[in-house]
Amino acid sequence: MLISEYEGENMQTLAMVKHSGKFIVTKIKGEKALSRRLSEIGMTKGKVITVLSGNHANSGLVIVFQGQRLALSSSMAACIFVATVADPKQAQLSPLAQIKLHTPCLVAKITGDKAVRQRLMDMGLTKNTLVTIDKVAPLGDPLELSLRGYKLSIRNFEAQSILVQEVNVS
Repeated sequence: MLISEYEGENMQTLAMVKHSGKFIVTKIKGEKALSRRLSEIGMTKGKVITVLSGNHANSGLVIVFQGQRLALSSSMAACIFVATVADPKQAQLSPLAQIKLHTPCLVAKITGDKAVRQRLMDMGLTKNTLVTIDKVAPLGDPLELSLRGYKLSIRNFEAQSILVQEVNVS
């Protein structure tokens, strides 16, 4: 798989993807109009996309983003940097309460009591949501999370019921 060196880090553009699978957007670079248009449709850093057909012979690719199928040209896909998301069935899942500060992770599953699960989902903690722990209270409870562009504080026992997988979006 081809990896491009960008700003001193290994990153892969969406145009380099030759296989189907899930990816997380790590960076969008390119013309201002393109960046603005992608932002308008919600494609920003931390969003999960599914590639249906890879970019074979620079013909473009088909993706699923927020429930919609989109066709992207090779030039547009070259401006979108992505990281591979492991299959949740094969990935190592950890409770959110055990994740280190400022480590980005994706929500894979919410366990526990039905009422607690529903409350957490109502607050925006749904599958494939990018979450980071920003702050922890001095005694370890509550935790301040950053997700979907806002801050959310939850109790440690609630964070124990949220299973996540760490992702590299640097």
